[in-house]
Amino acid sequence: MEHKKPSEVFIESLADLVKEDDIYAIIEDQRHMLSRFEKTNEMLVNFNVLSLLRCDATFQDFKRHTQVLCEMRKDLDSIFKRIRQLKNKLGKKHPEAFSACSDVYNVMEEKNEDAKISKEKIPENDSSIH
Repeated sequence: MEHKKPSEVFIESLADLVKEDDIYAIIEDQRHMLSRFEKTNEMLVNFNVLSLLRCDATFQDFKRHTQVLCEMRKDLDSIFKRIRQLKNKLGKKHPEAFSACSDVYNVMEEKNEDAKISKEKIPENDSSIH
């Protein structure tokens, strides 16, 4: 008579508790889930690649647009500098005409400032007015 180790006895008793059809069903379910996980993983990898490409393209667009804005700012700074220079030349060459135009411009500027100040004094959502 063969004497078995306690671990072998335990494993045999566990094997007798589970039916072989149930084990095959579990294995089949595991294979099915593995297949689904592999498909999901492949989809996520494709999504990540596509996202990376779009992110790179968007970054390049952003970089290009930033450069255009910087160039536009330099151009505007140059334009305003030339306008100031022309105003100074005109002011020196024709002081009477330039001062008359400046007075009209200053009056219009004061009206705009007064309008801004009056808007700031009266809050839009003041419940005491209603």
